[in-house]
Amino acid sequence: MDVGGETLDFSRLINLRANVDNITPHKIAVVAFIREYGLLKIEAKTMINCTMAPKYRKDFCILALKLIQCPDMEFKDLETLLTDGRYNLLSVHLENFCVRLKNIHVNGISALMDCVTSTVDKLMIEQSETNPCTITRCSVLGFYLRRIMLHLDKLTFVQVVALYKSFCLYYQKGRPGLMMRSLSKERLNHMESTVGAPCTGSPSLPEESKPQEVFTRMNLIERDNSLEECQWSRKQAELFTAQQANLLQINERKALPPKQLQKTIMQIMNDIPEYSDIHFLSFLNCIRMKEFCGAQDSLYNCFDRTVFNICANSNNMNDKNKNFRYAALNRAAMHTQFGHFSLAMEGVQEALCAAQEAADTACLAHAAAWGALAGGRARRAALLARVPRAPRIAAAAAQLMAQHAAVNAAKPAEVFHIITKGDSINYHHSMTDLMMASLANTAALWSLYGKTEMASISCQLLLNLNTKCTVGASSVWQWSEACAVAGAGAASVAAWRGEGGLAAALLSHLQHRPPAPLRAVAARHRTAAALLAGKWEEAELNIRQLSSLDRWESQLLKAEMYFLRGDAMDALETLQDILDYCKTEDDSLHFAPLRLQAMILMSQVQLSYSVSQSTNILLLNEALSWAKKFHLHYLAATVEMHIANVQLHMGCAKNALVLVRKVLPLIMAHGSAYDMARGLLLYTKCRIATAPPTGEARIQVFQSCCEALESVKENFCKIGAQVRLLQTWYIQAQLYNDVGNIAARNQCAWMYRQLETQNPVDLSNMLHIMY
Repeated sequence: MDVGGETLDFSRLINLRANVDNITPHKIAVVAFIREYGLLKIEAKTMINCTMAPKYRKDFCILALKLIQCPDMEFKDLETLLTDGRYNLLSVHLENFCVRLKNIHVNGISALMDCVTSTVDKLMIEQSETNPCTITRCSVLGFYLRRIMLHLDKLTFVQVVALYKSFCLYYQKGRPGLMMRSLSKERLNHMESTVGAPCTGSPSLPEESKPQEVFTRMNLIERDNSLEECQWSRKQAELFTAQQANLLQINERKALPPKQLQKTIMQIMNDIPEYSDIHFLSFLNCIRMKEFCGAQDSLYNCFDRTVFNICANSNNMNDKNKNFRYAALNRAAMHTQFGHFSLAMEGVQEALCAAQEAADTACLAHAAAWGALAGGRARRAALLARVPRAPRIAAAAAQLMAQHAAVNAAKPAEVFHIITKGDSINYHHSMTDLMMASLANTAALWSLYGKTEMASISCQLLLNLNTKCTVGASSVWQWSEACAVAGAGAASVAAWRGEGGLAAALLSHLQHRPPAPLRAVAARHRTAAALLAGKWEEAELNIRQLSSLDRWESQLLKAEMYFLRGDAMDALETLQDILDYCKTEDDSLHFAPLRLQAMILMSQVQLSYSVSQSTNILLLNEALSWAKKFHLHYLAATVEMHIANVQLHMGCAKNALVLVRKVLPLIMAHGSAYDMARGLLLYTKCRIATAPPTGEARIQVFQSCCEALESVKENFCKIGAQVRLLQTWYIQAQLYNDVGNIAARNQCAWMYRQLETQNPVDLSNMLHIMY
């Protein structure tokens, strides 16, 4: 833009203090802390046979680095840090430090200026044989001291006075502290006569000679809300942002709590308004808490400030375009996280166009990945086409391609071949987060195909994976959404096998982790237990809780509750809603198993309440063809068990027995405790129906069936299926009566009566349970 022959210079609009540190009381205290240590070290060198122990030197270096990097803290917090025993510090060092701070407080601005300048003059002198250099100019401490002195020299007199007032308030709020109380009154009254390190500040003034106006001024300062004690420097803010963003990525639990993190973010925004990265950290924190409005505002603020700074400080238009395209990419990611897929695809298209224009292959690959998550089936296939990618992006694309192939009826061998290719890239480049995602994806695919043992192994491998990494000065175990899914999967397998106590223990142990998958598993486990026990109110409450986490899973459980309760019309209406959704959303990652489960449950409702079974057989055959098309082996076996059950009720007992014998091994190998029990019960019914009419052979078959029913009762008892347990006791009593075992028959009848008395069940519900 050209106005009057002059080009508009945006750099004039940028805050000139962007790279200038604020000199705060905390920084003055850190300088005093370094000063007294350096003077002690000089004194130790001048004395014969006197050296400072290594533990003191090491702990001082660690603590000094921490004080330089951490944000400003109140004086009482600094006192606690120095005296709580975490660091080995010389008592004389702490005493001299306290004396120096009191000297600054008493003697005024001259003592404050002398503290900084004398530190540089005495500790960073030229190295010689007679004058040893305590702190080199190019060390971390040297850079820090020189920067403080440089910025202090640039302050005006008014700003120095304001700094001194702020220091007095900072010092007063810390008294009395733990460290101050450890010093004797004589030590404090003779500040300059301390033994150890010499102090060269201005001569101290007695407390009573200080003018009364100073104390009046201090009282006014305490009521001045505009005075900020704690201020962030640019370097401190950058370190804090990097650490918290890293922790949010690898382990949210180790990061600051959301409320505390947002409060700190607001402090940094107030101190350094031109620092754009802090807005992106706010964006990540809002995404973490599923707060859409805050996430959107933070994202826009971040990239608005980034583009503005680039326009002001650089003429490179490619950098400006880079921020535009990555702003669109992050907008697409944000909308995908919140389920706004149409808006997400708009951001993907914008990012793709900008990336193609700039030939940015990395942005292209990331945009394609988010488009694959937000787009439909055809769009996902196009975006995941084979194109050259960087290793990390190629490994992530392999996971998406495996999911895409699985929900589009690819053979399991092809799906796991894609997974293996991605794993080889992950292991070759040591990408731990993608290793975790791959194991979670593998567990989900095994579960999709009905191989629960393999899914359990993948979950255990993920939970036992060594994911320790270094963040700052400590080690952190990575815990992402993949680990939460693995924990939920392990708990699901335990509940699936009837180990309710183990499932509850796992969920309790992992309750402090990211909660969404774990809450869903806990609600699903409680709902299934309540349905099997016939506790409808409890089941309805848990279904309502599950609906906020997994809508269609809760709808399926609601339909099952209606069916078991005897509400056939409500069950059919709910199941029809699920089937309608599956027809419109046939590219979702779970539509096939959801549709099959709805069809199986609908066949049960029709079998219980319909006279004609032809429609039921057609529905089950359609479900079987769908299960075989998508290679859902366990669901296919479940459908065949239901077909055998219908054949048994239609009088085709021999055909039912042949089908059950074919399917039962898969059910016993990978089925739940409930499915194993009812599968073995159906097998027993088929054997009873096909037993010889009379003779010793009939008695032997009945004896064998009674033994099999013991395993059935054990599994039903393990999961608390009271109605099924009553049914099994009844059948076993009938069999013992037929073989003439009166004692065993009476025992079964007595157990039936005891169980019915302890857990009264509406016997009409037994008629609804066929398989």
